[in-house]
Amino acid sequence: MNLLIRQVTIADPNSAFNGKLVDVLVKDGKFAKIATKMSDADIPNGVEEKNGKGCYLSPGWFDMKVNFREPGYEQKETIVSGQQSAARGGFTGVLLMPSVKPAIQTRSDVEYVLNKSRNFSVDVFAAGSVTNNREGKELAEMFDMKQGGAVIFTDDKRAITNSGLMMRALQYAGNIGTKLIAYADDPAITGEPLANESTVTTSLGFKGSPSFAEAVMLERDVRLMEHTGQPLHVSGISTAEAIEVVRMAKKMGLPITAEAYAYHLLLDDSSLEGFDSNYKVKPPLRSISDRELLCEAIADGTIDVVVSDHSPEDIESKDVEFDYAAYGMIGLESTYSVVKKAMEGKMSPEFTAKLMAINPREILGLEIPSITEGTNANFTIFNPEEKYIFGKADIKSKSRNTPFIDTEFAGKVKMTFNKQVLYDNLV
Repeated sequence: MNLLIRQVTIADPNSAFNGKLVDVLVKDGKFAKIATKMSDADIPNGVEEKNGKGCYLSPGWFDMKVNFREPGYEQKETIVSGQQSAARGGFTGVLLMPSVKPAIQTRSDVEYVLNKSRNFSVDVFAAGSVTNNREGKELAEMFDMKQGGAVIFTDDKRAITNSGLMMRALQYAGNIGTKLIAYADDPAITGEPLANESTVTTSLGFKGSPSFAEAVMLERDVRLMEHTGQPLHVSGISTAEAIEVVRMAKKMGLPITAEAYAYHLLLDDSSLEGFDSNYKVKPPLRSISDRELLCEAIADGTIDVVVSDHSPEDIESKDVEFDYAAYGMIGLESTYSVVKKAMEGKMSPEFTAKLMAINPREILGLEIPSITEGTNANFTIFNPEEKYIFGKADIKSKSRNTPFIDTEFAGKVKMTFNKQVLYDNLV
């Protein structure tokens, strides 16, 4: 389609137009012209026009951690409904976790996901399992999965506790030109992590998960990185101790990157006082201090990426006693608003582009969209100041497990464009 966006500010540190207020013409899926002001002679017939006043245009956002539940749990989410949720939240690309049934652990599993997702504007990339059935016992066929299109490998929220197996997985990943995502947790210490171990949760009667369990496993993985010389991306950073391990590893020059989940930036363990199972997540909500330090670590670059950890659950899995409820909350539609509210003035439009569009693709080795004439148009438009109430109408997921319904936010996604498809949140 042909599209003209009037008077929008570019937020792309890789573009010569970064920070400039411009008109943007998209023709046949490419940036045809970017100029301070376009005359009527520059505009072809049949162009759909949008007003970008007060808005920013950045490369299309990318979420590195989503669960679409297909195959196996389609009543919670499908690949199609997950892509609709992503578009609503401003994402033009996502990385799908292998935590389905069966797990994504063969070439045909990867190809199924990629083929099922081709006909929508949100690009879906697959992460393959590191071990068979994500059990941490023997390596899966990573080479075959990579040949089928897997871009990275992880057992999702299951740490590989066997150090020898983890070392061999790192080495093998390096041999085939890919990398791993590790989950920072020692399950022998954590146990069944209903809640963070703190005075708040103890007073509520919760079984607590010690925060240092993240750092224990992460320190081991850093040593394995030293030994193998291989890169590693770390998921689930939620504690002050783990932040310091990442910071130390980066100072040592090790090729480590890390991500935090959006809800950990805004919520803390005091939210559990109402025993609302929507707050049951993994890792558990931590202390106020941990939450504040996470925001600082994102601002100073210690943590490279913020993800939604989109985890749809049906009412049968969530509307039960807290102890028996499933972990997780949906987040694709609310990620930007949540992060912006948590960061309290530290989310400039340019920083937003780096955090939510550029850094994830750099980590995965994917092509980074650029706001440059002649390139394929893949972008997100957002208004960082617009206030709104996040409601059920904003949710495109098949599930509703989020505590943010009826929350007021400042910062709203307006539209996305990718593969010649406009997804307009104003409609």
